[in-house]
Amino acid sequence: MTGPTVVANAERLTKAQLHAKIMRGVSRGIDNAGGKGRFADAVDLSTQALDKQLQGSMPSIEVLDRVMDIEPTVLDDWLRAKGKRLVDEDAVCDADDCGLLIARVLVMLNESEHPNGPGGRTIVPQEYLAGEKLMRDLHGASARWLQRCTELRQPLSAVA
Repeated sequence: MTGPTVVANAERLTKAQLHAKIMRGVSRGIDNAGGKGRFADAVDLSTQALDKQLQGSMPSIEVLDRVMDIEPTVLDDWLRAKGKRLVDEDAVCDADDCGLLIARVLVMLNESEHPNGPGGRTIVPQEYLAGEKLMRDLHGASARWLQRCTELRQPLSAVA
Protein backbone atom coordinates (compact mmCIF):
# COMPACT_ATOMS: atom_id res chain seq x y z
CA MET A 1 0.00 0.00 0.00
CA THR A 2 1.29 3.45 -0.85
CA GLY A 3 0.27 6.73 0.71
CA PRO A 4 -0.61 7.64 4.26
CA THR A 5 -1.90 5.06 6.70
CA VAL A 6 -2.93 4.93 10.34
CA VAL A 7 -1.04 1.67 10.87
CA ALA A 8 2.31 2.13 12.61
CA ASN A 9 5.46 1.37 10.66
CA ALA A 10 6.77 -1.29 13.04
CA GLU A 11 10.45 -2.11 12.74
CA ARG A 12 11.50 -5.73 13.27
CA LEU A 13 14.35 -5.73 15.76
CA THR A 14 17.14 -8.20 16.30
CA LYS A 15 17.79 -9.33 19.87
CA ALA A 16 20.81 -7.00 20.00
CA GLN A 17 18.76 -4.03 18.77
CA LEU A 18 15.99 -4.77 21.26
CA HIS A 19 18.53 -5.06 24.08
CA ALA A 20 20.16 -1.76 23.08
CA LYS A 21 16.81 0.04 23.08
CA ILE A 22 15.82 -1.35 26.48
CA MET A 23 19.25 -0.50 27.89
CA ARG A 24 18.87 3.12 26.75
CA GLY A 25 15.89 3.31 29.07
CA VAL A 26 17.79 1.55 31.85
CA SER A 27 20.67 4.01 31.35
CA ARG A 28 18.25 6.92 31.79
CA GLY A 29 17.10 5.28 35.00
CA ILE A 30 20.67 4.88 36.25
CA ASP A 31 21.37 8.52 35.45
CA ASN A 32 18.16 9.76 37.10
CA ALA A 33 18.69 7.57 40.19
CA GLY A 34 22.13 9.05 40.76
CA GLY A 35 24.29 6.13 39.72
CA LYS A 36 24.38 2.41 39.16
CA GLY A 37 24.43 1.43 42.84
CA ARG A 38 21.39 3.52 43.75
CA PHE A 39 19.52 2.29 40.71
CA ALA A 40 20.34 -1.36 41.44
CA ASP A 41 19.13 -0.93 45.03
CA ALA A 42 15.93 0.76 43.87
CA VAL A 43 15.05 -2.11 41.50
CA ASP A 44 16.19 -4.79 43.95
CA LEU A 45 19.13 -6.07 41.88
CA SER A 46 22.76 -6.60 42.77
CA THR A 47 25.20 -4.42 40.86
CA GLN A 48 26.62 -7.63 39.36
CA ALA A 49 23.18 -8.61 38.01
CA LEU A 50 22.72 -5.09 36.64
CA ASP A 51 26.14 -5.25 34.98
CA LYS A 52 25.18 -8.56 33.31
CA GLN A 53 22.05 -6.96 31.92
CA LEU A 54 23.95 -3.92 30.70
CA GLN A 55 26.43 -6.23 28.95
CA GLY A 56 23.88 -8.31 27.08
CA SER A 57 21.48 -10.27 29.27
CA MET A 58 17.85 -9.36 28.73
CA PRO A 59 16.07 -8.23 31.90
CA SER A 60 13.08 -10.29 32.97
CA ILE A 61 9.59 -8.83 32.82
CA GLU A 62 9.66 -8.68 36.64
CA VAL A 63 12.81 -6.55 36.55
CA LEU A 64 11.33 -4.32 33.84
CA ASP A 65 8.26 -3.86 36.03
CA ARG A 66 10.45 -2.63 38.90
CA VAL A 67 12.47 -0.44 36.55
CA MET A 68 9.27 1.22 35.31
CA ASP A 69 8.59 2.31 38.89
CA ILE A 70 11.92 4.15 38.86
CA GLU A 71 12.15 5.14 35.18
CA PRO A 72 8.73 5.32 33.46
CA THR A 73 10.37 5.85 30.05
CA VAL A 74 12.36 2.58 30.14
CA LEU A 75 10.38 1.09 27.23
CA ASP A 76 10.07 4.27 25.14
CA ASP A 77 12.95 3.56 22.73
CA TRP A 78 11.67 0.04 22.03
CA LEU A 79 8.07 1.16 21.62
CA ARG A 80 9.11 4.05 19.34
CA ALA A 81 10.72 1.51 16.99
CA LYS A 82 7.33 -0.23 16.89
CA GLY A 83 5.49 3.03 16.22
CA LYS A 84 3.88 2.95 19.66
CA ARG A 85 4.01 4.93 22.87
CA LEU A 86 3.05 4.24 26.43
CA VAL A 87 0.85 6.70 28.31
CA ASP A 88 -0.81 6.61 31.70
CA GLU A 89 -4.26 5.03 31.70
CA ASP A 90 -5.86 8.20 33.05
CA ALA A 91 -3.74 10.60 30.99
CA VAL A 92 -5.65 13.56 29.61
CA CYS A 93 -4.34 15.49 26.66
CA ASP A 94 -4.07 19.19 27.51
CA ALA A 95 -5.30 19.98 24.01
CA ASP A 96 -8.34 17.66 23.89
CA ASP A 97 -10.75 20.50 23.15
CA CYS A 98 -8.24 22.64 21.30
CA GLY A 99 -8.80 21.00 17.90
CA LEU A 100 -12.54 21.57 18.12
CA LEU A 101 -11.97 25.17 19.20
CA ILE A 102 -9.61 25.79 16.28
CA ALA A 103 -12.16 24.28 13.89
CA ARG A 104 -14.86 26.60 15.27
CA VAL A 105 -12.55 29.62 14.85
CA LEU A 106 -11.80 28.61 11.25
CA VAL A 107 -15.51 28.34 10.47
CA MET A 108 -16.13 31.75 12.05
CA LEU A 109 -13.28 33.32 10.06
CA ASN A 110 -14.47 31.76 6.81
CA GLU A 111 -18.00 33.01 7.42
CA SER A 112 -16.73 36.50 8.34
CA GLU A 113 -14.64 36.75 5.16
CA HIS A 114 -17.26 35.23 2.88
CA PRO A 115 -18.23 37.50 -0.05
CA ASN A 116 -21.92 37.17 0.86
CA GLY A 117 -21.30 38.37 4.45
CA PRO A 118 -22.27 41.82 5.76
CA GLY A 119 -18.97 43.41 4.72
CA GLY A 120 -18.13 41.13 1.83
CA ARG A 121 -14.54 39.95 2.25
CA THR A 122 -13.94 42.67 4.84
CA ILE A 123 -14.69 41.73 8.43
CA VAL A 124 -17.06 44.31 9.89
CA PRO A 125 -17.30 45.41 13.56
CA GLN A 126 -20.34 43.25 14.39
CA GLU A 127 -18.49 40.17 13.08
CA TYR A 128 -15.46 41.03 15.22
CA LEU A 129 -17.66 41.37 18.28
CA ALA A 130 -19.63 38.21 17.47
CA GLY A 131 -16.37 36.24 17.34
CA GLU A 132 -14.85 37.83 20.45
CA LYS A 133 -15.65 35.02 22.91
CA LEU A 134 -14.42 32.36 20.51
CA MET A 135 -11.16 34.23 19.91
CA ARG A 136 -10.66 34.80 23.65
CA ASP A 137 -11.20 31.07 24.24
CA LEU A 138 -8.60 30.33 21.55
CA HIS A 139 -6.21 32.84 23.10
CA GLY A 140 -6.60 31.11 26.50
CA ALA A 141 -6.10 27.64 25.00
CA SER A 142 -2.99 28.71 23.10
CA ALA A 143 -1.62 30.40 26.24
CA ARG A 144 -2.10 27.16 28.20
CA TRP A 145 -0.39 25.22 25.41
CA LEU A 146 2.58 27.59 25.41
CA GLN A 147 2.77 27.54 29.22
CA ARG A 148 2.94 23.73 29.10
CA CYS A 149 5.76 23.97 26.52
CA THR A 150 7.63 26.33 28.84
CA GLU A 151 7.21 23.91 31.75
CA LEU A 152 8.46 20.99 29.65
CA ARG A 153 11.59 22.91 28.68
CA GLN A 154 12.60 23.60 32.29
CA PRO A 155 15.42 21.42 33.61
CA LEU A 156 14.27 18.98 36.28
CA SER A 157 16.55 20.72 38.79
CA ALA A 158 14.56 23.96 38.32
CA VAL A 159 11.27 22.15 38.96
CA ALA A 160 12.39 20.49 42.22
